[in-house]
Order: sequence, then C-alpha cells, then structure tokens
Amino acid sequence: MATVQHSSLTGSETHEPKGVSTALANEVYVADGVGSGEWKKIYTQGFEDFNDSGTTQALTNGVYVDLTNDGAGAATNDDYKLPDGRGDIWDVSANEFDWAGAGLQLGDTVDIRFDVTVTSSGSNDEFILALDMAHGHANEYQLEVFDHLLKVAGSHNLTAWYSVYMGDTTTLNNPAKVVMQSDSAGDSVVVNGWYVRTLPRNPVLV
Repeated sequence: MATVQHSSLTGSETHEPKGVSTALANEVYVADGVGSGEWKKIYTQGFEDFNDSGTTQALTNGVYVDLTNDGAGAATNDDYKLPDGRGDIWDVSANEFDWAGAGLQLGDTVDIRFDVTVTSSGSNDEFILALDMAHGHANEYQLEVFDHLLKVAGSHNLTAWYSVYMGDTTTLNNPAKVVMQSDSAGDSVVVNGWYVRTLPRNPVLV
C-alpha cells in the first residue's frame, strides 16, 4: 500500500487548523513565535462616551479653567472600549485623560468629539477650548481644539472633532486636561460630554 504524504493532500482530504473545534466564532489563530499559538479575537478600535451630569462651570476672563466631566450622565457608555483589562481612558476622579491607564501604547491614536454648551453673557465673546498634554510634566504642551467668537449673548452648543497620537513617552505616560477660557466675565460652560475612539497601531488580540 502506497504511503500518502501529508503535504500531498488536497481539498476535502486536508484537516481544519489545530484547535478549530473549540474556537469561538470570528476568532483567528495567532502564532506565539515559539512553534504554537492560540485562537483569539481581533479588535482594531474601541470607543467610550463620557456624559457629564450637567454641572455649570464658571469661566474666568482670559484664564484657562480645567473642565470637569463626572461621567454620571445617562448617556455614558464604556461597553465597547478595547478589552484586555484596560482602564477607562477618562479618569472621572482626576478629570483628565489617562492614556497609559487605558492601555495605549506608542503609535496609537485617539479621536475625540468634544460637546459643550456655553453661555455668553454679552455679544462678541470668544471661547477657546484646548488640551493640556503631558499635564504636570516639565515638557507640558497645549493643543488648541477650537476658538469660537459668538456674536450674540445666550446659550450655544459647540462641538469639535480632534485627534491626538501617542508619539512619545512624555505624551503617553502623563495625563491630559481639557481646559477652556472666555474673554468676558460672567460666561459659563456645561460639559455635555466627550466621545473617545481609540485606534491602536497594532490590533488588540484577546
């Protein structure tokens, strides 16, 4: 009887990959680099939405104020953040973004939708929203998210999309504060929330 080499088998004669009988739907086999591997799910992005309970915060004329977001609003959603034991990307206690605590690594990017409602006490009031990156570090730096001049007094909803990337350890390992200022006394802001989409440079395998 002739011996058939495994390498010569084709079509229905070949077997399924190792462990496929216990693999879950949508899992792929991931090599471990030492001759074996395991089945895991691939995540290429995740998101979190932090909705504030609606606190009114006073703005100081010409001075940046740290904005707070308690995440206690009904629309808060962290069900779809990247898995693998990662913490929330927004620290509701410290009121700051915690990139490292959320498991980000160098090369990862983050998209943020800021949503606030400001009240201007007069006409032609200017509102500036910014991110204080690497807060508390000697190399702290600021990124301006938007600069709006509102012609009439009253309540105004302002939203903006902004992206940041983890390009160095100073940015990655230090928090970021959301800050705002206006150029008039008597102005205020209510943080509706921020939606945060995390895009890892390398897929997360769990």
